[in-house]
Amino acid sequence: MREKALVRIIEMTVRNFKNVSYGNIRYYNRSNVENSAEINQGDINGIYGANGSGKTAVIEALDILQHILSGESIPYSDYEGMFPDDKDMQMETVFFIETKERKFKVAYELRVRKNEEERRIQIQSECLRYWIRARTWKEKREIFFSNPFYNLDNVIGNEQAKVTSSNSKIVDEIRYFKSLQNLAVLCAQKNCSLFFNKQFIKALYSENSNEEEHRLSSIVRSLFDFAYTSFQVVKVNQLGDNYANKCIPINIHEESENEILQGCIPLLVSGSGEFPEDIYLRLVKIIEAINIALKAIIPNLKLKLHKISEEVNKDGIRVVQAKVSSVRDGKEFSTKYESAGIKRIISLLNYLISLYNDPAICLVVDELDAGIFEYLLGELIGELSEGAKGQLIFTSHNLRIMEKLDKRNIICSTINPFNRYISLTGIEKTHNRRDFYIRTLILGGQKERIYDDTDLQDIGYAFSKAGKAEDSQVNLGFSSEFLELLKENTLS
Repeated sequence: MREKALVRIIEMTVRNFKNVSYGNIRYYNRSNVENSAEINQGDINGIYGANGSGKTAVIEALDILQHILSGESIPYSDYEGMFPDDKDMQMETVFFIETKERKFKVAYELRVRKNEEERRIQIQSECLRYWIRARTWKEKREIFFSNPFYNLDNVIGNEQAKVTSSNSKIVDEIRYFKSLQNLAVLCAQKNCSLFFNKQFIKALYSENSNEEEHRLSSIVRSLFDFAYTSFQVVKVNQLGDNYANKCIPINIHEESENEILQGCIPLLVSGSGEFPEDIYLRLVKIIEAINIALKAIIPNLKLKLHKISEEVNKDGIRVVQAKVSSVRDGKEFSTKYESAGIKRIISLLNYLISLYNDPAICLVVDELDAGIFEYLLGELIGELSEGAKGQLIFTSHNLRIMEKLDKRNIICSTINPFNRYISLTGIEKTHNRRDFYIRTLILGGQKERIYDDTDLQDIGYAFSKAGKAEDSQVNLGFSSEFLELLKENTLS
């Protein structure tokens, strides 16, 4: 198996997405990378803010990024309502990449447009800028591509696909840029990235690659592999499966000498599920690892995986029927009876174990605190901030976690759609960060307001008025004769 590069997200800028007109986030290690090209442990990034202030937009933007870096299209049905009708969504993500040979700083910028008529989301343009580390970050390389083939007339008219750069020498040195036509048409058809797909990576990498081709190949392969093997986005829709008692979505990262298993396995909590034999054998090891960590978090609880049967299915694949149960104080029962918080912990635990031990891992979680006891969650995050080697980005409403984080780990969403994200200023080492945040909610003092409390004093009045409205007859513009007739017919 090829050795993995270390990839770390250090900054992100989003424009025209959901309720974010503009937002910039600098993650924990951004200044370390800029100054010394080094990554420190404790890369735990908590995003806090009022309901509707853009926290989940960060998670969904990262999910879109994961699709694009993996060479996939953006699912239209998942995201159609999040893009403006009259503007392009723009996103720029800055990465730190460390390979065996060198270090890079890479900025990937893209413009994405919703095509409502064709029900697809199109990558209109993308730009890669990268710097190579010597004593400092050396001169910038830049390559830009705008796909002309979303317009069918350009396909018929044999429009030429071109990669451009502020430095024409870069384009000349990368020989594959002279024969992009077929790939560009294919990318327009599939709504995927020109840079991040297997065909481009394969064509770029060869034994006779020159220096510039080798650099670009190293960058795109590192980001492509990162998205496939080490970058997991857990959206809030997983909570629905927990609450509905259908399954526990086990977010997994498990490596062997020859392969990496990455993704989400739905573990049924009512009845049995069917797994390919190799997945089942991996799942046995994953449950063992979860139980080791679970014992430290919930001492009297462990999971038990039962093999019910195995057979060869119609496709010739050996499959195993299995079910999961909980064992608490020696008593075994269906895991569906566990609380939503325990199921949430179980669903994330394997990936958190990988995050703790592997610097290549990036886990992104929306509403990390859902259902979890706040003291336990605070202790868990405190331990991760002290010892985790990977990167965690999460949203939360639970302020207990703040007490366990450095101020550099805390990102606040604001009520200003044109400057959605800020870091708190004015925090001293002796300040309790939770108390400081609450005072900021009430008194302000930051460069942007992070909560709008102007209507809070009217809550009681509004509740009272709403209660009276329920008791009164609402006239929707109908005549009094019609309302009397409706009332008589209803009573009869």
